[in-house]
Amino acid sequence: MSAKFVAAPAKFLIGFWLAGLGFAQIGMAQEEPEAKTPAPETKPQDEPKPPVDVRIRRLISKYESEVSFLLPEGEFEAALDKKIGNFSALTRARYNFVRGEMGFSLQNVYTRFRIVPQAEVYDRLHFVPLFQPNRADRVWRREQGIQFGARFFLFQPINALTSFNYQRYSFPSTVNQQKLDSQQVHSVSQSLGAQADSARFGGFYHSGIFEMALIRAFPYGHNRANFWQLQFSTKGVAETNWLAVVGEARVVSLIAGGGVPLSFLGGRNRLSAYDTNEFSGINLFYLSEANRFHLNKQKPLGLTGGFSLYETNFTLHTEIGQIGLDKRLRDFSSYHVSLGGGFNSVVAYRQRRAFELFFYVYKALEPDRRLRYYFGIKY
Repeated sequence: MSAKFVAAPAKFLIGFWLAGLGFAQIGMAQEEPEAKTPAPETKPQDEPKPPVDVRIRRLISKYESEVSFLLPEGEFEAALDKKIGNFSALTRARYNFVRGEMGFSLQNVYTRFRIVPQAEVYDRLHFVPLFQPNRADRVWRREQGIQFGARFFLFQPINALTSFNYQRYSFPSTVNQQKLDSQQVHSVSQSLGAQADSARFGGFYHSGIFEMALIRAFPYGHNRANFWQLQFSTKGVAETNWLAVVGEARVVSLIAGGGVPLSFLGGRNRLSAYDTNEFSGINLFYLSEANRFHLNKQKPLGLTGGFSLYETNFTLHTEIGQIGLDKRLRDFSSYHVSLGGGFNSVVAYRQRRAFELFFYVYKALEPDRRLRYYFGIKY
């Protein structure tokens, strides 16, 4: 495989809106004035004022952030987590100029009660596949939505999840691909799920999440899309001191109707041995399994200047997927298979994570497919 490098525009503008840093409530004090002989005619405004009690309360905010760069895809991702008491706000921004994705989301969570409410707004733009002009389905799509949900603490370590989501898709027509609002799809969805965190079973610690969503698109204005769609997604990890098994699955199925926005497969962690967004269609099936072997997790290797090689992993990764109509998904012989492996190393500075280096190689089982390489750094 030959890595494709694309000349990106010279200037990118990414704005972040940050919340305030904290609050302080400060009472003001005033010393009691010296006693004076009252005048024969004392006015009310001249009377001495009583002293004011002085109390200062300080509220400290907690920030957590993550920034990563991925080559050769040219990916930037940043996250900012601010916590004030039981309230938490998580802001994420992402940009990938080869895959053609950019987006922003803001999630608010309140954790005081057994039922944890949360709200999220997001705006994502997919202009894919931008650098393959011969593709007949070369499109862009904008996704905007608002989501209200809650997490219920059932019993340790199991939680139940539910959410209601309104989403609007905007994408071009076959006549005019430049007009942003040429076509729109309005949909609502209801999802149910479950989440496990550090459940010990069979010598492994298990964590994961499962969600099922029913989506209903309805005609609105000039929009004529009208369909029912079902989505399943799950992701989990089982880990010991020397091995982590990571699994992921996703299914998208059209129940009835038409005008459904396309889904894509291909690229890193979406059939990694294939070109970015190489496959597109309505129904989708994707399955991934990775075995990550910890080579030195229990014994970090000291380097120089306070740096240490905290963790080194060797990973074997298998992916299977297909996309298209129901007939194609029922033909298991047509499924695409991606096999790969590689290393990643986590470097720590004074026992705190500094950055991560990784290198992976993938090969498709289909003939006449070249190797694909992924290398990069995460901060």
